[in-house]
Amino acid sequence: MVSVADCIASFIDGRVRLRHPALKDAATADMVSAVIGGVEGVTSAQANPRTGSLLIFYDTEKLSREKLLELAKQGAALLPEEEKPSSGRKCCSLSRLLLDRRAARFANRAMFVSLLCSLVGAASGMGAVHRVTGAVFALASLQHMAAHRKALW
Repeated sequence: MVSVADCIASFIDGRVRLRHPALKDAATADMVSAVIGGVEGVTSAQANPRTGSLLIFYDTEKLSREKLLELAKQGAALLPEEEKPSSGRKCCSLSRLLLDRRAARFANRAMFVSLLCSLVGAASGMGAVHRVTGAVFALASLQHMAAHRKALW
């Protein structure tokens, strides 16, 4: 079971952001935001199924941090569990490895460096350097487009 502390992305007085894999389901996210929005002291609850997050604004005079955390613990028990791999190892599919945040950051840096190297290779007449770094740039661009495919359509 995921603990509430693991789900808290940010927590300042009056505002808390939670992230949980179950919130990526639009129906679950809508249900959770409706339930949380009905709690006395909560002024707004906005779910984002794309990111799996829930942003809660609350009145600190009506609802303390401790009470909010207690409500979150009770609510977390109602959320569906994450599917666990049967072997006990963390599931690492190739697509997940290629599309995670670190891979995207690496690809962005690789595109920038390979573009610079390719331009230097072309300007200095080193065709082999230009071709190799151009190929690296093309591969990094493919990863970048795959990671941002929803924005393209």
